[in-house]
Amino acid sequence: MERKKVFAASNVTLSVVLVVALVGMVNWLGSRHYVRGDWTSSKLYSLSEKTRNVLKGVNADVRVVVLMTPSTPLFSETKELLQRYQAASPRLKVEFIDPERDPLRTRALAKEFSVSTANTVVFASGDRKKYVTSDQLADYDYSGMQMGQAPRMKGFKGEEQFTAAILGVVNPKVPKVYFTTGHGEHDPDGMGQEGYSQLKDGLKRDNLDVQKTSLLSGTVPADCDLLVVAGPTAPFADTEKAALKAYLDKGGRALVMLDPVLGDRSRPSGLEDLVKGYGVQVDNDLVVDPGRRLPFFDLSAVYVSDFRSHPVVDGMQGLAVLLPVARSVTTTAAAGATSAILLTTSDQGWGETDLASILAGKPVAKDAKDVAGPVSLGVAAQSDKDKEKGWRLVVFGNSAFAANGQVANAGNINLASNAVNWLVERQEALGIAPRSPEQVQLFLSAAQMRNIMLISLVGMPACAIGLGVALWWRRRR
Repeated sequence: MERKKVFAASNVTLSVVLVVALVGMVNWLGSRHYVRGDWTSSKLYSLSEKTRNVLKGVNADVRVVVLMTPSTPLFSETKELLQRYQAASPRLKVEFIDPERDPLRTRALAKEFSVSTANTVVFASGDRKKYVTSDQLADYDYSGMQMGQAPRMKGFKGEEQFTAAILGVVNPKVPKVYFTTGHGEHDPDGMGQEGYSQLKDGLKRDNLDVQKTSLLSGTVPADCDLLVVAGPTAPFADTEKAALKAYLDKGGRALVMLDPVLGDRSRPSGLEDLVKGYGVQVDNDLVVDPGRRLPFFDLSAVYVSDFRSHPVVDGMQGLAVLLPVARSVTTTAAAGATSAILLTTSDQGWGETDLASILAGKPVAKDAKDVAGPVSLGVAAQSDKDKEKGWRLVVFGNSAFAANGQVANAGNINLASNAVNWLVERQEALGIAPRSPEQVQLFLSAAQMRNIMLISLVGMPACAIGLGVALWWRRRR
């Protein structure tokens, strides 16, 4: 009898040990081989193909330090997204620090990384550092504040910001972007509505060095990776045009934004004929689109949501761009050039060539002299002989869309940054758009609230008690 008890106890002990070992083995395998799911409708936590390509190319260790308290807005989104980054690349080491619970560690890290702003995510690799603050992680809708409502998050930009920061610390080369001056162009340092300071800040976050230059010397700076001509209102001199042509012929890259020539304050830049030799035709007109007219805007404001197939706009499906005043820009045949249309108006749009009537405030209508719709508003061109290292050119018929007063509208910043990234050959940074979070609200009537209370406070305990009584009665029998 004693041997049977010992044998039974040994079997039970062995079974428990085997079960514990099996559970431990399953957990060990699960911690190393697992699949993450994302059940949000907007795929808020899913990494885009662009980000995965960036992470595959990371060859150096990247340290990510999150200085946030769990109560900080966007902490849960930030933590979940960065854990997915870490799972996709073993080179990323993510550390979460709670400033309230660990103030000494927080102060030490703040001193080490020179952090002066609360709620900051630090990316570091070697001696290079990039910072993403909480206010850069989301776009908010403040329209409800007049009604006493809290700001509503309309776009989560975590992936866009984190991927740009990783690129900034792992890429040793910092491309230089030069803005031309001397012709009334938008100023990259300008803080007003017409300035480009917000675009400049975005380019700096993408690890680009922004400078200004004059072409009157007859040459483009030798270290120029991209030349930007942002809405000139005065003509370029012959020496300047010759410098730009020589720069492109040597494999240079240029982003040219030319506004319609309206009134005495604006004159043709003289670049229209130059870009035509590279497969881009800029017309002297004003684009209108009655089919996409916006409230509180006149017909000259063009709302664009039709994008063609090209790396500059491939990631913009579902977004839109607002061009306040635009002229048509389309493709044309040119030796040694390949060009493609980027975005167009609707079929109802056209390019109005009677600018005198527009300036006089007279009504206009589409006729045979106008450019028929859908009207092209932007073109990307490149050398057909050397598509990797040859010249590249992007031309838009508007420059105000990237200015401080408009760059936050719709997908304007995406269009500008995508054009820059394609021109400097940073394809992996293209097309990461903000994700729209789910806004789920549940409204319950008084009767429904009462039923939920009765079920949770009375029904569920009663079921447990009833089940216990039934088991007790069955055992007595």
